[in-house]
Amino acid sequence: MNISTNVIIIGAGDAGHLLLRELDKSQFKEYKIIGFIDDDPAKLGKKIKQFTVLGNTNQIPSIVKENNIDLSIIAIPSAPGKTISRILDIIQKTSSKFMIVSPIFQNLNINTISTPREITIKDIIRSPIENVLTEDSMKKIQDSSILITGVAGSIGSEICDHLAGCFPKEIIGIDVAETPLFNITNSLKQKYEDVNFIPILGNICDNSLMDKIISEYKPNIIYHCAAYKHVGMMEKFPHECVKNNIKGSLNLIDIAIKNKTQRFVFISTDKAVYPVNNMGMSKRIVEKHILSLNSSSTKFMIIRFGNVLESSGSAIPIFKKQIESGGPIRLTDKKMERFFMSLTEAGQLVIQASILGEGGELFVLNMGKPYKMIDIIHKLLNIYGYEKDDFRIEIIGKRTGEKLTEELFHEFEKPELSQHERIYVCRTDHNDDEGEYDKRIEMLLNKSEEMENDELVAKLKELL
Repeated sequence: MNISTNVIIIGAGDAGHLLLRELDKSQFKEYKIIGFIDDDPAKLGKKIKQFTVLGNTNQIPSIVKENNIDLSIIAIPSAPGKTISRILDIIQKTSSKFMIVSPIFQNLNINTISTPREITIKDIIRSPIENVLTEDSMKKIQDSSILITGVAGSIGSEICDHLAGCFPKEIIGIDVAETPLFNITNSLKQKYEDVNFIPILGNICDNSLMDKIISEYKPNIIYHCAAYKHVGMMEKFPHECVKNNIKGSLNLIDIAIKNKTQRFVFISTDKAVYPVNNMGMSKRIVEKHILSLNSSSTKFMIIRFGNVLESSGSAIPIFKKQIESGGPIRLTDKKMERFFMSLTEAGQLVIQASILGEGGELFVLNMGKPYKMIDIIHKLLNIYGYEKDDFRIEIIGKRTGEKLTEELFHEFEKPELSQHERIYVCRTDHNDDEGEYDKRIEMLLNKSEEMENDELVAKLKELL
């Protein structure tokens, strides 16, 4: 005998309508929809199909109790994280379980919604994304051949997923990690049967391979996401940092110019601002190189942003494992704070900035205010249903190459708001002479293998 699950949907807008249709599918046959919750007084008592809007979010405890609700699903994609956090606090006072539907990316396939999933940290610190792409600009993607380096990584795979939803001519994805590349290939085939995704297992440092790929496919847009990102690892292996992050990037830039690629998007990081570690220095050196370029055939743009919540390099998965294993939770410093953005936000904003760009821009994503890491831990504990004093937090001290706080801009950069409220464009008068700066980088790259670690790091600092 099937036991039904009594469900309320929180949000009686477009997403709630789409979710209602989604829950009508066979895999949700045990779900019994009881009604809707919405904070718009005008919707109270109204019906969506045969289901009534029963009350507002403050009335959730009484509605759950009166209707024996087993599951509450939040369907408000436009809501900021503080709203989701408030609703979650209310639901946790009841016996109901909770789920959420992801924000919808307003691409050419807008009449879809993701299936309900568990609430994560990204939901309670997110900011809504306004889409400024017009139908014409989205069609530019439709007509394009797109190359993504590091396609199986966190940000590369997210950009790929959003672009696939716009059904471009083809997406060429290159990555050195075999299993993640295999996984994203299968995922895209299942999700977007009609998208021509071409996976290539290879290293961006292989010049002949990259030249062959770009010469053969002639991509209109390159999203260069491939990079070593773990600060601690790059402190130990500066030669690998130089070879991959600097030499690999510069060679790819040269190949793009040679093949007259229309757009080249370089993914940077807030660690490139007044960098104190090898990873940040490597990114800043490539930023400076791109800003010094004078290319008429290829439009170059840099997109800089801070930490991505669900990325493989984030501290969040480590904190989660520590919570799940019973603690303690290890934190470097109670004063440490970071800018955070969800993968969805980062992926959408990178695409929007890349289309808005006319070439030569340094775009910086508006990350909002930084979060103290101790507060992130407390929010995670809340999601798991714990109080903040239920776990011991062990302070282990700041590690080599770490800052207590990160910055998004240099003092000499002049941020201006672009056409999008979450994207800044920076004007700077600090561009180096292209030829002179290139010579200095080339000298470093030619001699880097002969240098000891300390000497190599010192030479990196000189290039800043």
